[in-house]
Amino acid sequence: MSGDTVNAQERLIAEIMQVQQRLAHIFAFDRSDPLLAANLTMPQLKVLFVLGLRGGASGQELTTAMGVSLATLTGIVDRLVAQDLVTRREDPRDRRVRIIELTSTGRGLIDGIMIAGAEHQRRLLTRLTADELVTVLSAVHLILGAANEEAAASADGDPEAAAIGG
Repeated sequence: MSGDTVNAQERLIAEIMQVQQRLAHIFAFDRSDPLLAANLTMPQLKVLFVLGLRGGASGQELTTAMGVSLATLTGIVDRLVAQDLVTRREDPRDRRVRIIELTSTGRGLIDGIMIAGAEHQRRLLTRLTADELVTVLSAVHLILGAANEEAAASADGDPEAAAIGG
């Protein structure tokens, strides 16, 4: 690529990121969002989202997914258990292992956050014309393709890690 092309690309990326920041700022003031109403730390939310995506997971699986020590994870999970958001149960295949799962309260919280986000996105999209929606759809497909390429490149042969949802 020529220097002008790289500079134009960098300017466009910077503008896209600025627009995304403005959107995030607007969304941050939506007090009806259940994410903002949740009295949880970021690590606690991360555990809930990982469990929401995976179902149950062992402590070891969660430490790997979260990038934290088992001691740190234990404290996070203890606080989530105290709030009735997750539960621990014995793994029937190995009684030494505890499986951490969302409770119905935890599932309701995660579902509420996801549904509220999807509903907000839908409200915004209904404000666009059909032609504008075609443009957005094309852009989203391009971003998904780039994300899949990046995931495949960093998955080191792990097909589950590489699958983002083609």
